[in-house]
Amino acid sequence: MAEAGENRDQWLAMSEDELWRQCRHETCRGSGPGGQKRNKTESAVRVIHLPSGIAAEDDTSRSQHQNRLHALRKLRLEIALQVRRDGPPAVTGPAPGLKAEAFPRWVAAALDALAANGFRLADAAEQLGLSTSRFSKELAKHSAVWQVVNKERERLGLGQLRQ
Repeated sequence: MAEAGENRDQWLAMSEDELWRQCRHETCRGSGPGGQKRNKTESAVRVIHLPSGIAAEDDTSRSQHQNRLHALRKLRLEIALQVRRDGPPAVTGPAPGLKAEAFPRWVAAALDALAANGFRLADAAEQLGLSTSRFSKELAKHSAVWQVVNKERERLGLGQLRQ
């Protein structure tokens, strides 16, 4: 996965069309509420990023186009959560909003800083130019990010962070 780390920032910065072309995509019937229309149409979208092997899917809308956009957003976040890169963080400062295009890049940089510093919050926060408390609050904004951080801290024998 070393090669993936080298390419991760490029993948996160790609346009939706460029990222879509690097994926295998499937459509299927969605599950959950939505009635007869949902059960008859293949509006759910699953994307598998071929270079990294990371997958994401979405079936929240009855629109296949909307589900494609949502699946690509989820894929970007999964790439940020799973692929680490060595070196100084590509992004510093506070996190952008959860829906911002730059959010996955910030998550990737934050997790890189944490991994480089043994998942010690204070050291990673300093590397990103944030106070420890601000960094902790930024990480807590997204449950998947928070879970990854606590899982890694637990694996390293560190205490879990509290919200």
